[in-house]
Amino acid sequence: MADKRRYQEGMALVLVVLAVIVILGAVTVVVARVQTAKIRTDEAIQQARLDEVCKAGADLGIERIWNQYVIGNGNTTGNLASYFVFINGLVPNNEDVNENGTRDGNEFDSNGDGDFDIADPLVLVSEEDDHMLASGGQIVQVTLSRTDDLTGTTLSIRATGRVAQRTATSVQTVRVSGELFDGFEYGILANNINCILCHAEVVPLDLARNTDASQYGNFDRIKVAALESLMIRTSEDIRTRFAGTAYSRGQVYNQTGALMSASNIASSTFKSYHFSTTNGKVTQSATGALTVTNFANAGTDSDGMLQQFANLYLNYPEDESLQTDGTLPNDFPAPFPDDDGDRYVSDDEFERVINSTNGSISFELDPADVTGTVTAGVAYGVPTGSAYTGTGLPTASNSALDTLSTDGSYDGNLFLIGTDDDPIVIDKKVAVDGDLVIKGKLKGWGQIYVRGNVYVIGDVTYADAPGEFGVAADGTENGFALTSGGSIMMGDYVTIRGKHHTADTSKFPSAAFVDMRTQHANQNITKSGVTQTFSKGYYDTGVVDAGWAQGAQTEYSFTTSELMLFNQMEYLKAQADSSYKARYYRLRPDQPLYRYIANDEHSVKYGESGVVTIPDPGTAAIHDLSPNSFWLQESQLRDFWYADEMTRPSSGRPFQFDGLLYSNNSIFAITRSSDRHKSNTRGRMVIRGSVVTADLGVLVPGPDFSVPRDALDLFYDKRVADFLRVEDTTQVAFRRLAYRLD
Repeated sequence: MADKRRYQEGMALVLVVLAVIVILGAVTVVVARVQTAKIRTDEAIQQARLDEVCKAGADLGIERIWNQYVIGNGNTTGNLASYFVFINGLVPNNEDVNENGTRDGNEFDSNGDGDFDIADPLVLVSEEDDHMLASGGQIVQVTLSRTDDLTGTTLSIRATGRVAQRTATSVQTVRVSGELFDGFEYGILANNINCILCHAEVVPLDLARNTDASQYGNFDRIKVAALESLMIRTSEDIRTRFAGTAYSRGQVYNQTGALMSASNIASSTFKSYHFSTTNGKVTQSATGALTVTNFANAGTDSDGMLQQFANLYLNYPEDESLQTDGTLPNDFPAPFPDDDGDRYVSDDEFERVINSTNGSISFELDPADVTGTVTAGVAYGVPTGSAYTGTGLPTASNSALDTLSTDGSYDGNLFLIGTDDDPIVIDKKVAVDGDLVIKGKLKGWGQIYVRGNVYVIGDVTYADAPGEFGVAADGTENGFALTSGGSIMMGDYVTIRGKHHTADTSKFPSAAFVDMRTQHANQNITKSGVTQTFSKGYYDTGVVDAGWAQGAQTEYSFTTSELMLFNQMEYLKAQADSSYKARYYRLRPDQPLYRYIANDEHSVKYGESGVVTIPDPGTAAIHDLSPNSFWLQESQLRDFWYADEMTRPSSGRPFQFDGLLYSNNSIFAITRSSDRHKSNTRGRMVIRGSVVTADLGVLVPGPDFSVPRDALDLFYDKRVADFLRVEDTTQVAFRRLAYRLD
């Protein structure tokens, strides 16, 4: 019994010891975990304190580079030039972004001043300054570096902080520049919109291309806006559809000049496609179809603010704080420096653009290897002061290609022609110090900044892989922005509508419409018992707008009818404000400045009572649509347009453009119908991108005039918001960019 008792007591002791060991182990684990948690918590707290110290260092830098500017400027902001006066006395410009003391291949003269600046950062705080914070942390060092570009400067604030024995460094980048232009979020944005909305379909590109039923209803609406006036034609067989929202700040009127109310618009053939009022996604049925709905002006909420996600905003406010449905710009900044505000691109202003280029134009084929049916692309330059003497488009490149491929610029007027075999290859920013004539296939991602006018003489489309958009066969992403310091003309902008019987005095007389595909043709017109014969072939005498009445023939081009409207708008602004710098258009230098004062859509004849001249433009800027100094004759341009028309099959091919079109002046685009003018464009145009310009004159009538039709198909490519950066340097703005811990 005693042995058994001792055995049991021994076992109990063993169990107690084991229990104690287990408990001690558990306690040890708990203590270790608590200790580890404490260490981690302490580290997190210390890291958070370090981050706060670094942010305090960044704020110290911001106070120096921005707050002190605002205080010194009377607690307000001025233009960009005023900020550069301030910052030049504080931080030197540095274009050596990797700070290795040399200019590397990816570094360039970003501000275009002709120098590659290398400068050490400014030390704003050093360790000896003893910047201790109340939290116990220390700002050890703050340095400032600055890199200017054409429209502003980017500043990097490098701050080092210390807490206990640990240090950390952060980099805060900020941008001080002109106010950022937000207009590329719009499919169409202009001061005045009229003829473009007669037969238009405007939808998101990704929606139009989608074939995946699971994605129906997942595409964002598009936006179209007119800052001054919006004309909606209610006559003829009109059909216009927006898969999104229309905005207007000025008058909305019909073709007779009568103002249209919200109810008038709702009952017109100007319609919207339905989208969600919760998230702005375009509504689609199970088959992907869109639902037509009336435009309805936005209401207000209980606070008097405009409701979001309406499809119509009349008198959309200029105050950004009241723009509840997104930002709508107030004007169109120049894409180039305009320091003197004269609305021209001067030599020194464009020189900065050329110096700041970082891109190239090239082709993939070696012209020496091109044989048979393969066609090479062409970059052909015409130096300033010289004239192009060819009878057709150039068929081979000249020395312009060398400068475009190495320096990304050309000093003179330029032809760029891409082919299916050999597209124009663009990379980043390219500058042309003259006019540009362009057509054909294009590959790559970049922008062309043109000082003068641009003449789009044929389709400009991406060299995409079959079935793709914005992607070449080798995977290259295709995206293109075309911007002009003059105007952009798409198609034949100088040919008149037609010739009419001298006894026909109607507003829009029956005419012998110009035949776009026949060189010489005649037509008889009888009126009041008198028959008159008119020559209406493309190369017949009198079919080009002369700039004034041609004898008994008073009709002019669509371009002239539009520029008269733009000139009238500018004239009224100048009359209302003597300090306003007006900008007027004319076809060519020897033409009078016209404006149209009648209260209707537009005119077609010089003899109408509403057509008057501006005899004294004062200090206004005057932009001519003709090639600068006639380095290229209008007769040569008409040869190019005729040749392009003859490439279009009888089955029809619309005029096409891929990319972003931007000008703070004007864009004129025109196609002719097959019914009246025999054009195989069939009066249609397809744009896959966006059109943003101060003055927009587009005439795309469709094939005939007997049925409702789509003439302009604009597919908004939301990528265009990344194609081009435009900032208004008349008003400086501050923006925080990236913040990171090194």
